[in-house]
Amino acid sequence: MRVAALSLCCLLCVPAIASAQDEALPPPRPSKLVPNMAKPPKLQGGLKGFASPLTLKSTDVSGASASFTAKVGFRKDTLYVGVDAKDDQLLAGDTVTLSIYFPDTGPLTTGYTWRFGFDGKRDSGASSGTPEFAQQKVNGAVERRGTTLSLVAAVPVRALPRFPSIDPMVMDVCITYEDQDGEGKGVPVSNCQSGTMVGEALRLPDEPRKALKLKPPEAVTALEPAATGWLGWDLLSYPAWAQGDEELSPESLRELVVGKPVDAKSVNVNVPESLSLTGELSFVTVLSGKNPYAVAGQCDAETELRLGLYLVTGKTARRVLEWPAATCALGRASSVELDEEDGLTIRYSNGAMMNFVWSGDHFTRTELGSR
Repeated sequence: MRVAALSLCCLLCVPAIASAQDEALPPPRPSKLVPNMAKPPKLQGGLKGFASPLTLKSTDVSGASASFTAKVGFRKDTLYVGVDAKDDQLLAGDTVTLSIYFPDTGPLTTGYTWRFGFDGKRDSGASSGTPEFAQQKVNGAVERRGTTLSLVAAVPVRALPRFPSIDPMVMDVCITYEDQDGEGKGVPVSNCQSGTMVGEALRLPDEPRKALKLKPPEAVTALEPAATGWLGWDLLSYPAWAQGDEELSPESLRELVVGKPVDAKSVNVNVPESLSLTGELSFVTVLSGKNPYAVAGQCDAETELRLGLYLVTGKTARRVLEWPAATCALGRASSVELDEEDGLTIRYSNGAMMNFVWSGDHFTRTELGSR
């Protein structure tokens, strides 16, 4: 009788629990699909030749003397954004700022920003977080016609910030017109609030992502263009996967993965350039982060150095381990060694020892020898 009652409870309760969990999840954010245009718009001419039905408008702001209408469309591998901003007093300091962000790539990711003025594209500045290669790949034309400042910008996929690798490519496209109105007293207008579009977000179609023909591992949830290739991200600090435009060398891999790798000797950690397993597998080491022992006789508990191991095959590389290389608790890595049985051991200056075993596609930690 108890068994029957338990079975009945399982049948009734499990769906109820699943239903409660589904109800607890926030609903998907409403989004509009960016239309695929039959032909790309001309960069000159503003919205006149921009054949897209998707229109954005600036929100009403008290005291603002400017407003804009914008259109967004996609063609092959490029996102196009056109803006006609109307201002009662156009000045040389007036600018149009375009920001793109994919919020479903994680809370720590950021979008990219491009600025345009009378003289064309301007530097967005280091604070925008937009890398130089992404700045260079975006083209735009700015025209002044009476009291209207027009912009048409072309943003290729290769210039986009990190975007989902599988999930819908929902994005915030934020346009801001910085109205100066003499002595910087103008009121800016935008279609966003705090970096988020008012109302529905936008969504890119899957075709441009499929056209990339990238094949990252299943664990990768986001893709990110880089100056010399592509990065695939999961939940860890290092990219889970990388693909170069050319075959990867140890040096080009390090530059692709972390930009400015840390030299092991300069931070007094004993990390080799590479490691080799029996069976001719070779791993490239990548060191990044901040040295917690940068000040002699002190250790900064808020910083650490991290070690990444990558298995490189031609143009692609897969992360097989990410682990601390120097922390206040562990000390500095004093040795990183592979044994004849394909076991990996990392020893630290504070006496700790970490052991790992090769599982066929990554290193898994074991408890043997750890302290």
